[in-house]
Amino acid sequence: MTAPGLPTASTDDGLTPRGRRTRDTLVDAAKDIFERDGFGARITDIAEHAGVAHGTFYTYFDSKEEIFLAVSQELLEEFFPAGHTRPPQARDAWTAIENANRQYLEAYLRHGRLMVLWEEMPGVSPGLSDLIDDARATVIDRTRRAILRLQDDGRADTGVDARYAAHALGGMVNRFAYSWVATAAGFDLDTAVTQLSLLWANALRVPAPRPERRPR
Repeated sequence: MTAPGLPTASTDDGLTPRGRRTRDTLVDAAKDIFERDGFGARITDIAEHAGVAHGTFYTYFDSKEEIFLAVSQELLEEFFPAGHTRPPQARDAWTAIENANRQYLEAYLRHGRLMVLWEEMPGVSPGLSDLIDDARATVIDRTRRAILRLQDDGRADTGVDARYAAHALGGMVNRFAYSWVATAAGFDLDTAVTQLSLLWANALRVPAPRPERRPR
């Protein structure tokens, strides 16, 4: 199922159930091989990992770039709930912020090297660049509207521009996740969730629980 508002990476109209299963197997195999080898992955290795003949690959995909686009579409569908699920109606703004940050970080860490590759590929693949740009624009717009709801309910500072905040705060979490994986920083997940959520809450003046002081 394609997440609403996001473009499809490819079209597979007319595939039989068996063809759909084979295509899905190739995409799953490509995900593993890209994680292992980066964009230096070979089509031969993808086909072998999927358990199909090399020529079968070209029944479903024209190139390595095209199957990478399909892998990226699956990633976006996994991230879509974390980026787009509406928070509770501002009854507990802190918990909504914390849950969204946890879901995003967990999804990012789950894919590790593939996510780093995904972040670095847009300049190489125009199709992927368009896919990511459209997805981010949708995420930012939903975040902007979520901030506006908090402001309308009196739970966030109305002096904050929701559009600017959505760009800045969303970008902060994304960049933190990228740096964590790319540099093997070794952060603690619970601490990262709390600290990022505190930055969000402080920026919007959303009440947050007082964290326990940790020894330096």
